[in-house]
Amino acid sequence: MKEWMDNYRNTLSFLILADDQPHKRNGVTVDPLIKDEHGPVPVIQYIPSKQDVQKRHELAGITTDILRKAGAKKVIRTDWPATLFAHMESTMRMGYVADSDCEAYQVKRLFIADNSVHYNGIGGPNPTLTTQALATRTAEKLAIKYFS
Repeated sequence: MKEWMDNYRNTLSFLILADDQPHKRNGVTVDPLIKDEHGPVPVIQYIPSKQDVQKRHELAGITTDILRKAGAKKVIRTDWPATLFAHMESTMRMGYVADSDCEAYQVKRLFIADNSVHYNGIGGPNPTLTTQALATRTAEKLAIKYFS
């Protein structure tokens, strides 16, 4: 670590972002048993497919090749969830700031239907489809509640 930190000016990082294909087994549900002071707690289920894992492995190989051709003597690969870097989420978490219908606890009739209401980082997949589904569900609930 000391040697690495002494030479940090000679390091270069690559961040590989790859979308994952949607799968029925992945999604967000509400835990039927666990509740906090605001109600049910969301549960996120995500398991990458073999094809998605293989795609990331191939991209890491290409990146390693680029680094070696640029003169890298040592390449260190880490496998961190993409959500650490790619998607700012969970700033208005469902169950903490908003209820399960995405209505803010402290501001009635304020509905949140974007990435900020996700309970936590989803663990790697692109959250676009989840966010679209959440926005559609929230819009449907609003239409029923206020316009039926």
